[in-house]
Amino acid sequence: MRRSKEAAKWVLAAALLGSMPIGQALADPPVAPTVIDKPTNVPPVPRAMPDLVPYWNFDPPKSPLFDISKFTLSGDARIRGEVRKNGNFGADGRLNNDAFVQQWARIGLNYAISQDVDVFTQLQYSKNWGGNTTSAGGNANDSSFQTNGNTSGTTDPRNNNSILGVRQAFIMIRNLGVDGLSLKVGRQLVVMGNHRLFGHFDWNNQAFSHDGITFQYNQPTYEVWGGWLHAGNNDASASGAANGAVTSAASGGANADIIFTRLAFKPTAGLSIEPLWVWFNNKTGAATTPTLTTTGGASADGLLTPHAAGQSRHTLGGRIAYRQGMFDGTAEAYWQTGQFDMSGGGGAQNVHINATALAVEGGITFQNVPTSPRLGLEFNYASGDGNAACANAAGTATSSANCQGNANTFENLYPTNHIVMGYADRMAWRNMVGYSASLQLNPTQQSHFETRFWVFNKANTNDCWYTASQSCVKTAVSGTGATASGGNAMYGYASKSLYKELDLIYTLFFKGNKVAWQTGYSYLWASRGMDEYVQDVQGLNASNSQWAYTQLQVNF
Repeated sequence: MRRSKEAAKWVLAAALLGSMPIGQALADPPVAPTVIDKPTNVPPVPRAMPDLVPYWNFDPPKSPLFDISKFTLSGDARIRGEVRKNGNFGADGRLNNDAFVQQWARIGLNYAISQDVDVFTQLQYSKNWGGNTTSAGGNANDSSFQTNGNTSGTTDPRNNNSILGVRQAFIMIRNLGVDGLSLKVGRQLVVMGNHRLFGHFDWNNQAFSHDGITFQYNQPTYEVWGGWLHAGNNDASASGAANGAVTSAASGGANADIIFTRLAFKPTAGLSIEPLWVWFNNKTGAATTPTLTTTGGASADGLLTPHAAGQSRHTLGGRIAYRQGMFDGTAEAYWQTGQFDMSGGGGAQNVHINATALAVEGGITFQNVPTSPRLGLEFNYASGDGNAACANAAGTATSSANCQGNANTFENLYPTNHIVMGYADRMAWRNMVGYSASLQLNPTQQSHFETRFWVFNKANTNDCWYTASQSCVKTAVSGTGATASGGNAMYGYASKSLYKELDLIYTLFFKGNKVAWQTGYSYLWASRGMDEYVQDVQGLNASNSQWAYTQLQVNF
């Protein structure tokens, strides 16, 4: 009996195992689970308005609002090699020679939500070849992502040490309640006229862009443009600020802001009249008097530093542009007023700003002559300070009396000084007088040639020589004082003359004008004032300077 039960158990087990494939074959085919196109877990804190597509717990949204036909892609790339010899005319001991290659690439992503609403983002990769590692193999000077903002308390929109970032990111709304009224909010370019006060500075490998809100109202005969730009924020520069943290209540008002209004009247064809007001208010710190006998950069340059802290500066003036037939010309004039809050001044606004600038240029184009030559003349002036080294005479004092109560150096704001102040980038629109004559030709429909001759002088001998970066030129060696005040900066010498510059530039367009190759060469002759400076700091005559470049650029 026991054996029969044992046999029956094994027969039953074998039957069950044998029937398993038959059951699978006879069963209904599997059915995929239904995919529900909505979130299965709505977060407790809803998305900020407009709440069109809630946040998903895991899966990405598949919004019916997206239309690929409303998406556009743009981009450009540039690679440029440069060689410079004696950039400071031998003031650094004839060792200031350099050669390097720069590259940037940009991708623009635009989505037209509707006919009047666009969202635009422009990514930028920018670096010097071979410049992304340190000698120890680290990566101290190139973080993975740049903030594109104020990462060290300065007000330079290019201020970051990264190779990848966002150059533009804004929302644009047209016809905002009124036909012709547009709003742009976010990181954006601000370009005015001939770029002398505001430009994109695309020659620079990172270029200028600004965080802010701007409005523009366009009509056939006039245009109104204005807004607020946030140039610096000490809270946003502090540790933890990226997560919304404010680390110091004392720095809550330590910001730098720009408010501007620009009008453009077009009474007749080819004529534009453009009055402008700009208020630059930098409260990121108190101003300090310059110490031009040291090389300590911004801390030593004090109120001569570009976009210096502690200032409330108003720029008033405008631009007139005319182009009709074979004639073209522009004229710009500005007056700057306001005050500096000097350190040690008890918070009093004790240095008055009083600076001026003027630029006039014009040309004649012979359109019916082969190569369509254009002959041009140009004059530029920007005031300097007769007592720029005011801190040196009084030693430790920092009162306005040591600066004679005035700051007369013109502030160049955020310009494109390249080309406008010469191709070699050795001059800013600060404490300068410049004369220029130019010739431009179109050898073919796809090519352009330009030659330009400059004469650059100082407006005031007792102020700095400022290069295209707007910084005061200094050397590591202090002068003996035999012919000047005995400082590292170029001030106090008898002659105002700086140098003469000859530029030769050739551009070739090809592949449907989508690709451009350009090469240029500049030769700079040192003038008497430069000789005096180099003899004082080096005991040698100034040497002439040379600069050359070639670049390839593509855009779509």
